[in-house]
Amino acid sequence: MNLFTFLRGKWLFLLTSLLTALFCGLLLTGLGADLYASFFVSGVFVAGLFAALLLEYLQKRRFYQELERNLDAIDRKYLLPDTLDEPDFPEGRLCWRALCEAGKSMNDEVAASRRAQEEYREYVETWVHEVKTPIASALLLAENHPGEVSRAMIGELRRIDALVEQSMFYARSRQVEKDFLLRRVTLGELVSSALRRNAGLLIESRAAVERETLDLPVAADQKWIDFILTQLLTNSVKYAQGKLRLRFTGREEPEAVVLTVSDNGPGIPPEDLPRVCEKGFTGQNGRSGSRASGMGLYLCRVLCEKMDVGFSVSCPPEGGTCVMLRFPRSSLIEGVCYETVRKA
Repeated sequence: MNLFTFLRGKWLFLLTSLLTALFCGLLLTGLGADLYASFFVSGVFVAGLFAALLLEYLQKRRFYQELERNLDAIDRKYLLPDTLDEPDFPEGRLCWRALCEAGKSMNDEVAASRRAQEEYREYVETWVHEVKTPIASALLLAENHPGEVSRAMIGELRRIDALVEQSMFYARSRQVEKDFLLRRVTLGELVSSALRRNAGLLIESRAAVERETLDLPVAADQKWIDFILTQLLTNSVKYAQGKLRLRFTGREEPEAVVLTVSDNGPGIPPEDLPRVCEKGFTGQNGRSGSRASGMGLYLCRVLCEKMDVGFSVSCPPEGGTCVMLRFPRSSLIEGVCYETVRKA
């Protein structure tokens, strides 16, 4: 707040005071006082008035400047009262107390909302663990009684299992850091784990898998990367046209190690590519069937962001879809340090 802004807020008081000073000067002149003496008295009155306003401005300026500066600096505006000192003038104290009450109320609301979210997340995780047991039992029964109906049932049960697991990872995606274990692994270990997990799906789809330069070390959480690769494999199988070919390739960059997952599927239309990782977006390929949820690539992107892993989707000119996971080398150093601390 500058001086002009402060005086502009006092315009009614200033106008009234100036008119009063003018009236007093004219009154003194009318009572026989010397003209110069009358206006001198009025001038002293006006000077005293402006001196008082200047002192008031200097008293309030620090508080209002700090208020404006902190308001622009912080992202969570409800924490503003915690950054301010209590002012020493009545209007400022009233404003400060109102902000404190509003901030306290907002903090209580945020805390209650976080507790509710945490309780819901815990409920979802518990429910997922409970429901996976009967799904696994049903899968085992269907596999032990082969037949046309059993094969169809196995496919649907696997889809249910994948959706249930997706819901668990979605519930955890807001707090990845609480379930995040960084360790040194190779790209080959990550890919092999995902392939073993999805072996049945890949065998049924008769997919051909190629691997190249996967002996490169990275620092990653194997469970979360396993889920991401599973989503990519599931999408490749879901949208495959003809014999599916999957290719896993690793390469080194100055600042990162890159894992590329590509297939020979129909690819993604150019107009859908910028939005393919948005929550709930299914695109033309998803709308052509009834099984797209629009959550798979969205979850992959969110989890990669939480883990500081680059995630990008592209469609090469020769066709198919290409997904790149970029593991920063700084994370590799952190992973080595973390494992050293654990072993110690």
